[in-house]
Amino acid sequence: MIAAAEPVCGSTEACVRAPSTLSWTVTALAVFATAATLGGRRAAWWAGLGVLLAPGAAFSARIASTDAPLLMFWALAVLAFIRLRAGGGQGWLALLAVSLGLGLLSKYAMVYLLPCLAIAALVDPLSRRTLQRPAVWLALTAGLLIFSPNLVWNAVNGAVTFQHTADNARGEGLGLDIGSGLAFVAAQFLLAGPVAMAGVVLAVARAATLSRDARLMLALSIPVLLALTGLAFLGRAHANWAATALIAVWILSGLLFARWRLRVWPVAGLMVGLAFQGLLLAGDAQADRFTLFGGEPYQRVRGWSDLSAAVAARARAEGLGTVIAETRTDAASLTYYLRHTSLQVRVWPAPPGQGPAHYYEMARALEASDTGHPALLVTACPGTSRVPDARPLPSVAASTGPTGQRTRHLFVVPGDAEGRPAPCRADAVIGDR
Repeated sequence: MIAAAEPVCGSTEACVRAPSTLSWTVTALAVFATAATLGGRRAAWWAGLGVLLAPGAAFSARIASTDAPLLMFWALAVLAFIRLRAGGGQGWLALLAVSLGLGLLSKYAMVYLLPCLAIAALVDPLSRRTLQRPAVWLALTAGLLIFSPNLVWNAVNGAVTFQHTADNARGEGLGLDIGSGLAFVAAQFLLAGPVAMAGVVLAVARAATLSRDARLMLALSIPVLLALTGLAFLGRAHANWAATALIAVWILSGLLFARWRLRVWPVAGLMVGLAFQGLLLAGDAQADRFTLFGGEPYQRVRGWSDLSAAVAARARAEGLGTVIAETRTDAASLTYYLRHTSLQVRVWPAPPGQGPAHYYEMARALEASDTGHPALLVTACPGTSRVPDARPLPSVAASTGPTGQRTRHLFVVPGDAEGRPAPCRADAVIGDR
């Protein structure tokens, strides 16, 4: 998607992020259309505005991440299924197939849709009849075929993506963590909007009185929320892992607000989202001076351009053509901001016997062709003992806010260096302060 945007608007930060913004536009329209099909225009407006003014959408639409296309394709797949449930024809079958396939290629979390549809068939007779149609099974199969190149790639690359996904879920082990679970639950209210999520909680408590359409939306959201909440209480779930459930949450909230003829509470919920949008706009306008509760919210994303320029200047001054980054974040940022230079950004190879920990260890690891020539090591670790014969250079730093800065230490690494150095001790890191 980024590659498709580049010929239109270039490769600047705004253009790289543009597909996310456009994805959320489609998501809002798909949610609007689904709610209109199930509950009419009033429900559609509440649901559509709920998406546009959700705090989570306001944040996600401003960054380049896999969540934006995932939720777009999930919303389109739900729309296609609802239209098929209402008697729709071949066009909706095609949309279901393409949305499922491209959603899986966006993020593996799209697979949650399949068990959710199975649960929907248990609670909703119309969904059950829809899933009994051979054409619907053919569409779902076609979606899996669209996804199949990813399976083939993993098969010939040691299932590296599946292994990485499993490592993310496993983390450092599982154990009861009440704080993590409560934080996850609170985050869902923030992402979807507190009033919309509160309406869904109330709907669960009154499930026996809900319409079949509302029960269908519960089937498309509650299983994901419950499963990921359980994982969060075991200490290993990020807030966005349950994001796919929010599509049905917004649709269901629109149905409930329209049925219960609520006005004050839905408007109050939208005002919370509008205030959050305003806070983001104000923060963007003065990101270099913005503080919140004593912290600098923009610290993680500021300073990379200046830091990369300083690294490039030092590499040129030393006559070096290769830059070695030690972390994925550094590798990603240097690769982007040095894209118009002749410098090659590399990372240390994965340790012997271990698979790559991230994309850069697979695609940009130091190779034999890179050795034999000195390189510039960029690290947050100031110690020289980790890299034998490395020659230290003056450090570089860039401002990240009113008081914060990002510091990186530079070393000229000889071409015959023995490879990946020992990890930097956490207490020795001098990076973002």
